[in-house]
Amino acid sequence: MPTLNYRPQIDGLRFFAFLAVFLIHSDIERFWWGGYGVSLFFVISGFLITRILIANATRPRIQALKTFYIRRALRIFPAYYLVLIVAVFTVGIDRPVAFFLYIMNWAIFVLTWMDPTLVNQAWEPTRMHGIHFWSLAVEEQFYLVFPLLFAFLTTGRVRLSWLLALWATSIGFRFLFAAVLPNTAYGLIPLVCGEYLVAGAVGAVLFADTSALGERIRNGARRWMFPAGVALIVAVLAVSRPDSPSIDIVIHPPHSQTLLALGFLATVLGLWETNNRLVLGFFSYGPFRYLGRISYGLYLIHLFMWPLVDWLTVHFPPLGAVAPLVARFGLTVLLAACMWHFVEAPILKLKARFP
Repeated sequence: MPTLNYRPQIDGLRFFAFLAVFLIHSDIERFWWGGYGVSLFFVISGFLITRILIANATRPRIQALKTFYIRRALRIFPAYYLVLIVAVFTVGIDRPVAFFLYIMNWAIFVLTWMDPTLVNQAWEPTRMHGIHFWSLAVEEQFYLVFPLLFAFLTTGRVRLSWLLALWATSIGFRFLFAAVLPNTAYGLIPLVCGEYLVAGAVGAVLFADTSALGERIRNGARRWMFPAGVALIVAVLAVSRPDSPSIDIVIHPPHSQTLLALGFLATVLGLWETNNRLVLGFFSYGPFRYLGRISYGLYLIHLFMWPLVDWLTVHFPPLGAVAPLVARFGLTVLLAACMWHFVEAPILKLKARFP
């Protein structure tokens, strides 16, 4: 596989995306915006995966796709199925088959379609074991379908046109579902939340453009996109705070989603290209970079720490002196680090057999 430039600051950004998700699950009233950490993860994934596909576009199509899928499987499946199996036999998982097949987001959508009253009930993610896997299902569906389509787009202009049309289609689906099926969890399916993944893909195609336009975009990313992206995100969130904070912004995404996608995209592109020492130093700070590297494990594990800390507090009373947020975060980092060093990293070495 062709060498792709590594940006340690993107690992730091991944950690803050996870931290946002962790915080909303810890205190939804104060950190209602944390659900958008998943949206940021989507943009990062769309950007990085499309860069990989572009880098391999000159290889034989079948060989490139085979290598891509094998390497993705090595990266994703071991940790996912390990955590899922442990969860099934400990806290219990409702409808585990949907989880094993990476379709639980569609299962939730169909269930709320069949019984619209479900979506109006109080959703408590910390007691709905494995509910956060919906975003992993979305990404896996993206990894499965997107490369097959992208492989047949041979030029940058065709790719960009196709992606922009796909982006517009996703926006259209959001408006359609909001009007026709407003009581379904339509925000969990890639037809809607896939807008963020497509936004990241658009960024990768623009960055790969060798024309004068591509150079202007890279220069813009280097100079102003990061602060502009952060400013846009903050502005959108400042004017869109819900009256009653809940995960409804994920289930029923607001129509400001497109502005947030642009903000996240500008943030990712700007951070990728920036030469600002303060920004690079902050996001490349060792602990942030390490936590970003293990962010997949952090995300997989974190919601299961609520029942685990409850159990440990009962059986080991001294733990009750530790603030629950600190205990949950600490255990999440500890277990994710163990999984990284003893499961993920050793398996990832097998990638060398599939260059």
